[in-house]
Amino acid sequence: MRVTRIYNKGSLATGETITLSASASHHLIRVLRCKADTAVTLFNGTGGEFSATLINDDPKSARVILNSFNDINRESPLKICLLQGISRGEHMDTTIQKTTELGVTEILPVLCERSTGLKKDRSGKKLERWHQIVISACEQSGRNILPVIRQVVTLEEAINSVTADTKLVLDPTATTGIKDIRYQNASVCLIAGPEGGLTEQEISACCDAGYDKLKFGPRVLRTETAAPAFISAIQTLWGDMG
Repeated sequence: MRVTRIYNKGSLATGETITLSASASHHLIRVLRCKADTAVTLFNGTGGEFSATLINDDPKSARVILNSFNDINRESPLKICLLQGISRGEHMDTTIQKTTELGVTEILPVLCERSTGLKKDRSGKKLERWHQIVISACEQSGRNILPVIRQVVTLEEAINSVTADTKLVLDPTATTGIKDIRYQNASVCLIAGPEGGLTEQEISACCDAGYDKLKFGPRVLRTETAAPAFISAIQTLWGDMG
């Protein structure tokens, strides 16, 4: 039987009794219909998880006791940084959710020429939403370390701030495929464009900053498909999905 996983910000220690947040309490009691004495798992995003027991069924302030700590690591040995061109609402949400499930380490939301619906100085609420999506994806997928989601930056800022052994930009016109990439060490940075893709000028700027152009198969993928599909492929080749 699958045990429900709950994220709880802050320090955790065996033997402690923790009062969950209102949203976590509501989800546990009202949505999942959990009752007192139900086994749950708590994690705080920094590594490892706690086996716990629900000791009341208050939908506003559920409480759990932490029974034991399990120092389990479900992170990929492949460090993946995603520079994702900001796309419309649900498309960006889907990209963040699926890449988190697949093991991305860091996400930089990037303002590109074809990005729509978000200004850099109005990104606070979006970041809060994206952080919650990351948390939910970790609860679902079993990850105990939250991937980092950075502040919104321009493409120029992003490409010059990232350090990785292998740096790639998705481009449907490229002639190089994954099999042609000389993979080095254990870190990859990927740039994926928004709806409509990156402009020629943006791709040129990426190349000037040391990124290699990469074509991902013979078909042109939607923005919310491209990064998850590519990450699945490199996790199979170089990570922990092989």
